[in-house]
Amino acid sequence: MRVDRQTRWIKPFGYAAALLSGLLMGLTWVIIKLILNAGVLGPADLNWLTMIGMSLIIWPIYLLRHRGNWFPRGHPYGPLLVFALLASTIFYSRNLGVGICGATTAAIISRVETAFVFLLTYLVLRQAVGRLGWFGSALLVAGALRTVGLGSAQVHIDLLGIGALVLAALCIALNAVIIKTQFGRVPNEMVILASATVQTTVFSIAVPTLIGLDGVRAALADPRLLGLVALAALVITANLFSYYYAMKRVPMWAARMLALLAPPVAVVADHFVLGTPVTAGAMQGLALVLLGATLVIVSGRGTNDASAQTADVAKG
Repeated sequence: MRVDRQTRWIKPFGYAAALLSGLLMGLTWVIIKLILNAGVLGPADLNWLTMIGMSLIIWPIYLLRHRGNWFPRGHPYGPLLVFALLASTIFYSRNLGVGICGATTAAIISRVETAFVFLLTYLVLRQAVGRLGWFGSALLVAGALRTVGLGSAQVHIDLLGIGALVLAALCIALNAVIIKTQFGRVPNEMVILASATVQTTVFSIAVPTLIGLDGVRAALADPRLLGLVALAALVITANLFSYYYAMKRVPMWAARMLALLAPPVAVVADHFVLGTPVTAGAMQGLALVLLGATLVIVSGRGTNDASAQTADVAKG
């Protein structure tokens, strides 16, 4: 009876976890923007402090769950290192893009990762691609361009911010290929652990030598700002665990469709928390991006379903 009851609740909990993941990701954009708006931390030192927080969360979890067998032989530690280094670019670029473009634009542009994963699935993994998927990818790109102002009477596109967000999306897609081809038997918490630890190490070198510690010292002296950084680390970690939980319990296309809750949540939170006006261009871009991502995901329900899990493994 107990097993039957547990089985009965596996899928409902999985769908709930996918919804939670989308909600948490949407809030992440706004939390990062709130931190950057204080003018104390930049993209690099913010990422450094966030990864330290994630490391403090994930290390105890990993050590307890894998007691006595922490780093077994046979795991692809080389690809894990490459994955984590790409993640360093992802998180830094996201912070930079959010700081320049705002939470709403960043959340919408980030969905371009779905198109990148789709293209790499076709080009690298050589999996069949249907017309619906190609059409959805075109809508994704069109929605992203509309969000940044293309088609408006006065077009103002910040190439640095948009470029950073697109770079992050591309690196997510590259990491997706690594996960698909190398991480079949790697525990999810090991992937998070590798990313947090390597990023902490990289930015522990980069920030003191290239940027300086003035921002970090100011943040450590400001309880409110430090609390927001800790909240960002907690929300990002919870988002990853929620998404991985969902991936194992519901169809991947369904988990990714529910994760599309992130951009609308970011738009609403950006408006009510930061007071950002909701423009017609942003709403039109949001609609195109959501529709395009939905079509890409639905097109992968068959042969591409296994590869659909890769897109959001590296996100924050």
